[in-house]
Amino acid sequence: MSFVRKILIAAALTGLAALPAGAQTAPAPAAPPPVTGEYVVSYIEVAPDKAAEGLALVKGLRAAALKHPGVVGVTALQRTTHPHHFALLERWADNAAREAHAAMADVTALRQKLAAIATAPFDERPHRPLAVGEAKPAAAGALVAVTHVDFIPTAREQGEAMVTALAGASRGAAGNLRFDGLTQASRPNHFTLVEVWADPKAWKGHAVAPATKTFRQDLLPKSGSLYDERLYRAVK
Repeated sequence: MSFVRKILIAAALTGLAALPAGAQTAPAPAAPPPVTGEYVVSYIEVAPDKAAEGLALVKGLRAAALKHPGVVGVTALQRTTHPHHFALLERWADNAAREAHAAMADVTALRQKLAAIATAPFDERPHRPLAVGEAKPAAAGALVAVTHVDFIPTAREQGEAMVTALAGASRGAAGNLRFDGLTQASRPNHFTLVEVWADPKAWKGHAVAPATKTFRQDLLPKSGSLYDERLYRAVK
């Protein structure tokens, strides 16, 4: 071994010895925080020719939830343009009640049956309230809009302010029965708008309202993905 190489090895060993205890290995990554949220928006997609079977199972999930402790409200939805697409809107007294419900045997059995006819995984997204208002009773012809809005991470706080402003302005619109802005628990720069309109005419009026158009215009340079609005009808 050459003299120079001996010097380099000795220097390296000396440097390692000088490091503080535990510094020679990288620390283990921290465990991700638990996903908590008492509001839940779930998306369910089944095979196109299994729409009737899927609808029955989604209705079963709603009925099961209404029997479980801590439930505040559950709405089952069927998409207007894709009858084999469904959604569930749930609200629980707290996150513990939500988790207990999801672990119930009747819920897991229904989800297993859905999985057998599904074309995509059961997409369950816990949320926290951001801009939640009072919901008015909805008749059979009401239209429900569920919209996923994605802001880039650096625009999260601006997104919170924009969603809150839109919700406040929209609740006073003609035909509005509910307008809530929710923050996705696992991605705080992602939001869900939950809207209920008395009829399609009211929804169309909202789409061209100044507050809506301003929101869409200001969103574009801050958006992380397409504005994903889906229309549904509530099912019993």
